Amino acid sequence: MRIFTATEMRDAEALAVKGGISYLELMERAGTACAEIIFERICENRKNPQITIVCGKGKNGGDGFVIARKLAESGYSPCVVLALGTPVAEDAVQMLAKLPELFVRVLRLDKNRDAARSAILKADVLIDALFGIGFQGVPNGDAAEAIDLMLSSAAYKIAIDTPSGAESDCGDVSGACVNADLTLAISVLKPVHVLYPSRAFCGEIEVVQVGVEESFYKDAPCFARTYNEAEVRALMPHRAMISNKGDFGRVLSVCGSRRYAGAAVFAAMGAVRSGAGLVFAAFPDCAYAAIGPQLPDTPLILLPSNMQGTFSVAAIPELLLEMKKANVMILGCGLGLNGDTREIVKTLLQNAEYTVIIDADGINALCGNIDILKEAHAPLILTPHPSEMSRLTGLSIGEVQQNRAEIAKSFARTHGVTLVLKGANTVVAEESGDSVYVNTTGNSGLAKGGSGDLLSGIVAGFVAQGVPDAAAVGVYVHGLSGDIAAERLSKRGMTPGDCLDALPFVLSKYE
Repeated sequence: MRIFTATEMRDAEALAVKGGISYLELMERAGTACAEIIFERICENRKNPQITIVCGKGKNGGDGFVIARKLAESGYSPCVVLALGTPVAEDAVQMLAKLPELFVRVLRLDKNRDAARSAILKADVLIDALFGIGFQGVPNGDAAEAIDLMLSSAAYKIAIDTPSGAESDCGDVSGACVNADLTLAISVLKPVHVLYPSRAFCGEIEVVQVGVEESFYKDAPCFARTYNEAEVRALMPHRAMISNKGDFGRVLSVCGSRRYAGAAVFAAMGAVRSGAGLVFAAFPDCAYAAIGPQLPDTPLILLPSNMQGTFSVAAIPELLLEMKKANVMILGCGLGLNGDTREIVKTLLQNAEYTVIIDADGINALCGNIDILKEAHAPLILTPHPSEMSRLTGLSIGEVQQNRAEIAKSFARTHGVTLVLKGANTVVAEESGDSVYVNTTGNSGLAKGGSGDLLSGIVAGFVAQGVPDAAAVGVYVHGLSGDIAAERLSKRGMTPGDCLDALPFVLSKYE
């Protein structure tokens, strides 16, 4: 699925208009489609619900007028509140003019304040058609009052296209914002639906198709893309009945230390459970008691360790030999950071001839010596969390979080890598990509040590099997495993081990 900014959306609509659909017809289709969903999902399950539609003066308000008309035609008695006075958009004016024919009650917040306030506060269902994708800044005056009233209402809240108060293109929420139970995204997803903090105000999201041909969108540039289950299923390669472990790739995991034994386990098992044919787990010999017994499915490569409980530089010759047996490498999970591990990271990257997934201390080893990336001749996938990204770029964590998509895209282009910026709605940027992938699976239960190690293993397993767009698909599947674990065990109580256990059930969808 593709994600469009306001400008990109308007350009696509302009193409539709050139194709013979008027803006008035687009509004009619959007409002009608939304009304059908509201009727099917909400109204028919409630007896005579009191429905209030809060409308602005632009096209979003026009969609609200169409919804009111369609609900009235179906036998309901919706009330329309004009929060900002009469509409100014020409097509919205025409839609408002049709309401008196159906005896729809229309109130103005500035002139019928008490009645309008009551209609909002006492509603069973509130439909937010105040602001659309063009909103920027902070709501004030009557707009702020309308949003505060909606927030004070106990009604089930449905936002049309965007929750009012959220900026569509960047996801910022600088003031009051409607906290929707359901957001109906018109035609396509927008950044507001996938970026935080705005995503948290959207509730459940349903894309509403309004009958506009896909051709008006498929060739248009877009801000970002995301995946759904069907799209991921289509990317998963078939596993032939007659096959052997060599057909599904070989992963070398260079991870772990005495202090961070679990990282090596999660990285290796993530690759195993995601379907890699063979996974070699290389780790310091001093950590065998903690790591070895937990990896019965993988060949173990015990290598010299130093006094700090990490790999010693003496491990380099054997690591270089082991590299020749694999076609994907995981480097850095729980590695520890010292002179030995920095030298190991540098040497392995200089000699790698296939994809390397670099995480945790593998990333930290690059800080201050970022040119190592340019010395590498193999495809690299970096998976930093915001703090590691801050160290890589010299930006503050706040700066990284404020503009995740553009920062990820810029870093990927500059350094010739695939960048997986982890966090709420993980962003994946590729060296040559004009847009980014924004993930829509996962939850706060994944914010625990070990989750990133598991992700590295999953991505490596998918690379080994030749899954297209393996980094983005890995992020999607990892998040979905977290969602299953949270559903079974709660976000607070789930662990990365629970996500690992859930992984086979997620992958069973794609057999």
